[in-house]
Amino acid sequence: MTRKTFKRSLAAAGALAACSSAWAQSSVTLYGTVDAGITYTSNQQITQADGSVGSGHNFAFSGGNLVPSRYGLMGIEDLGGGLQAKFMLENSFYTGSGNFVQGGSLFNRQAWVGLAQEGFGTLSLGRQYDSYSDFLGPYVSSNNWATLYGSHLGDVDNLNEAFNFNNAIKYTSPDWNGFSVGGTYSLGGVAGDFAQRRGYAFAATYAREPFSISAGYLNLHNPLDAALGGSAGYIGDFACSNPSALYCQLQNAEALKAYGAGASYVIGPATIALTYTHTKLEHSQYFADSANPQGRNIAFDIGEANLTYAATPFLQLGLAYIYNVAKVDGGSSTRFHQVNLGANYALSKRTALYGVAILQKATGAGLGIDPVTGASVNYAQIPNLPNSNNDRQVSVTLGIRHNF
Repeated sequence: MTRKTFKRSLAAAGALAACSSAWAQSSVTLYGTVDAGITYTSNQQITQADGSVGSGHNFAFSGGNLVPSRYGLMGIEDLGGGLQAKFMLENSFYTGSGNFVQGGSLFNRQAWVGLAQEGFGTLSLGRQYDSYSDFLGPYVSSNNWATLYGSHLGDVDNLNEAFNFNNAIKYTSPDWNGFSVGGTYSLGGVAGDFAQRRGYAFAATYAREPFSISAGYLNLHNPLDAALGGSAGYIGDFACSNPSALYCQLQNAEALKAYGAGASYVIGPATIALTYTHTKLEHSQYFADSANPQGRNIAFDIGEANLTYAATPFLQLGLAYIYNVAKVDGGSSTRFHQVNLGANYALSKRTALYGVAILQKATGAGLGIDPVTGASVNYAQIPNLPNSNNDRQVSVTLGIRHNF
């Protein structure tokens, strides 16, 4: 099951309780996921007592790996004539501590209300996923079986949904004989500067078994403040609030612009999926200095080939390869090669055990900065983990996921 399908069917498939209101066709559903595991990392950079830089392997408790740990409420009211009112409130939390993700925001994933009509589609308003990520995200391995560690570097293309749109208006069409479209617009809300935190995205898909294809575009001004929760709220690989973030300030940019496409084909028990995205961060503060205070532009070209195989009705196997080229304006390029390998065993419809191994190799000039010398270095960094002290890194995660 793809993440897009998962997000839309989780409430129906794993509902713990549904309570009817005064209207016979209305309901409110509580749903969620609790995910926890242990992650081994072969090499993580550490600062020694004397100030020198070293490395070591690590075993750590990890949560929200296969699927983010979360809970939510989804409501539907039948207004008659095929028209429905809908809402969704959803929060992510750290399984190990129980704390809320992203600066303690109560509903950091979704908080929206809208209207749906079978023949016209759904219009929703609030904090929500953008259409580009909705339509392209299902093709990548990190949204299906490879855990958050199997995503693209820093989730810079947002296919693993590192950020959502605030103050957003979103439209998703019905299925027109396999074809559907979607669009999202986020109001900046800054007086006198309409575009300062503005964002928009649109995408289209065509799906007829055994084939599907999607394409989309994403544009977001000031992504750090507009969608990532600011310096205090952002917790990803590029966050300065994250002490293990190698690429601090990289996503503190004037604008993020991305386009991409994905496709999949089902052959018996196997599904083959391909994705390509191009993401540009304009005037990234990661490259700012006295000679260039505006920073520099950096572009990421990322391709992924993803194979999923249902060995039995209960056992799913996965293999993916990700190739990422990062190019800095006026500078050289860095390449990241990543292999994801995983297995998911369903104990029931709601509970599964999983194991995932990630291998990454970095080549080229290097985007990292040596904390002692300040020189550019080539460090590997598996997404959502501290960076390696060299150009290679391996991680293995074993865990359990339960939907309710």
